[in-house]
Amino acid sequence: MWKNGKRWVYSITYDEGCADLLSHALPLHRRYGIPGHVALVASQLGVRRNVPGSSYNGLKILSAGQIRTLCREGWGVSCHSMTHAAITPENAGTEVRDSRKLLEQALDLKVTMFCVPGNNDSYPPARAIARRAGYTAILTIYDEVNPPDPDLMRLCRCPLHSEFPPPFYSKFDPYKRIHQAMDMGGWIIDYCHCPMPHQPIHPWKDCTTEELEARFDTVRRIGGDRVWLAEPNDVVECLLRRRRKR
Repeated sequence: MWKNGKRWVYSITYDEGCADLLSHALPLHRRYGIPGHVALVASQLGVRRNVPGSSYNGLKILSAGQIRTLCREGWGVSCHSMTHAAITPENAGTEVRDSRKLLEQALDLKVTMFCVPGNNDSYPPARAIARRAGYTAILTIYDEVNPPDPDLMRLCRCPLHSEFPPPFYSKFDPYKRIHQAMDMGGWIIDYCHCPMPHQPIHPWKDCTTEELEARFDTVRRIGGDRVWLAEPNDVVECLLRRRRKR
């Protein structure tokens, strides 16, 4: 069982922390009572995104003040590296360790969760340094439900996207992994970037606000009082407390 006897857990994260979340996602979070979470590139707070090859370049990123305001509403943060570059053993010190220090200074908040940038090729070199860099958990993009007692340094996330790339072309499914999580007493961590009305910024990387609302409505309707709607850092803290009592 999870906190307060809940059967399973639902969380959602947004990579990059685009400021348009305030207009398009935050109202849905408030309506459905689901806390959010932003994975932040430490060098890009409060500026227009500028990452080579990104579909989100030019979009304004949340400022430190806006992020602190969200945190007061129950949102959380993780470090999404220093520059969003692919992580290697050579640059891991900057991308994993130094980025955390910079983000904590900018936000005046403790940051103990790392979010792998790009793809999972960056995961092994990030994991190799993460504990020494002060992290207690890592968010990956392995598409799985996390079990009740997960490896905190390999937390899986389910992509919440309008369409998946070829050869599958599978469409958005608001029920994705919910019954699996209920059956195993697991933890879903969804992720997307910046849902927009009617048309996603990139269908392979994001969903629309209408799809986001359908997901929230499905989680609340099916989950009922059995689901813990949780910010990921709170779940990690719950698991760490449980382990300390063993």
